[in-house]
Amino acid sequence: MKTRTIIVLLVIISGILMLVYGKDYLSKSSEPEELFESSAITNPHAGEQAMAENQEEKPFYQGEIVNFEHGGGYTYIEVKEKTEKTFWIAVEKADVKKGDIIQFQKELVMHNFKSKALNKTFDEVMFASNLYHKVPE
Repeated sequence: MKTRTIIVLLVIISGILMLVYGKDYLSKSSEPEELFESSAITNPHAGEQAMAENQEEKPFYQGEIVNFEHGGGYTYIEVKEKTEKTFWIAVEKADVKKGDIIQFQKELVMHNFKSKALNKTFDEVMFASNLYHKVPE
């Protein structure tokens, strides 16, 4: 009887903690803002369950497209943050244009990455997934 009471109390406490702290966790950009729509770009090498789990754990980054190049099944995008800092990301080939506002999740960062398709070496490139475009107003 004691064990059952302890289990019930633990379940109740867990539920209360999720209600209290769960909202704060979800509001810290664990999901894209409502102004964005998915372009259905994901990591093709991960299973659906792994992608869903990763999406919940990783924060979204946001920025404006300054430049982009297509090559080898990927789109390489130069992104400008609010701080005016720019960096390159690579996503599965995507339909993008300069000036688009996007959100995405970081998967992997590579240094001195040579793209054979573009015949170009990036000092640093972030491979990203879950690319979202801002919905036009």
